Amino acid sequence: MGYNSRMKTILILLLGAVMLKPVFSQTDTLFAGGSICSSGEWQLVFADEFNGNELDRNNWYTWYPYTIDGSDQCEFCRAHGEGGQIFVDSNVTVTNGILKLSARRQEVEWYNEKRGYSSGMVHSRHQFGMGRYEICCKLPYGMGFWPAFWIYGNEASEIDVFEIGCQRPRRHHMGIITDRKHSTFDKRKCYLKNFSKDFHIFAMEWDANFVRFFVDNKEVWKVSLLQPKCGKIMRRCNPQKGKYKLQPAFPQAGEKFNIIANLTIGTDKTPFTKAPDQRTVLPNQMEIDWIRVYERGVNK
Repeated sequence: MGYNSRMKTILILLLGAVMLKPVFSQTDTLFAGGSICSSGEWQLVFADEFNGNELDRNNWYTWYPYTIDGSDQCEFCRAHGEGGQIFVDSNVTVTNGILKLSARRQEVEWYNEKRGYSSGMVHSRHQFGMGRYEICCKLPYGMGFWPAFWIYGNEASEIDVFEIGCQRPRRHHMGIITDRKHSTFDKRKCYLKNFSKDFHIFAMEWDANFVRFFVDNKEVWKVSLLQPKCGKIMRRCNPQKGKYKLQPAFPQAGEKFNIIANLTIGTDKTPFTKAPDQRTVLPNQMEIDWIRVYERGVNK
């Protein structure tokens, strides 16, 4: 076979290989058209207004219940992550309609873990699906405080409604994490508001096509399941039919989430903030007025 014939054969084989490749990758989908925006009135399905003077234990754990029986009998249950604290029950109090997650400088030992601070957290006993998640809270100020409001799913998905390093109490971190796909998508916003000066409402709405984040009822970030070819966030309710990429960090439909609010103490290993410094005021607290969950009703 001559040189030209061999080259023609190689080109034909290469062309055939390209033509046999799948039309879509694993992150592509074919959208047939129609509306991708949800409708219907929000209906309250869960609320804790923290009235009275005691935490409702039917609603909340004060540890991470990741043992087989949901008890706190594991090191991780109260010494979660690389923070500088142990979560203890006495640092979770309700007074005058406000839930307080307090942080104190004190030596605490839990199982084999010794840390120099104690703090508080709550983890919901109930799980929820698509809907609107809200918290009204006031944050502490100072280096070393890392409060967060987030939801964690049974498929290892996580949506961080806010994480704030309180040495910069105007800086708001949001994000979506899907461990199953090893994917993260996050955003940082800065505001004129100082979240340690007063109570503010942080909210997140999750439906089949969007995850939206709000501060004081104003949308501040949106993540779409469908992504145009340019890679930007979908903003239209009625996109054209065609092929789109899927946002890999988007939570899986049908996922159920637990609600978590916690006040972590920073260390040299933590993001957002580091260990408390000489200006940090302790004891201090994250104050929560209420936590609510809504689901969309069906329009009649």
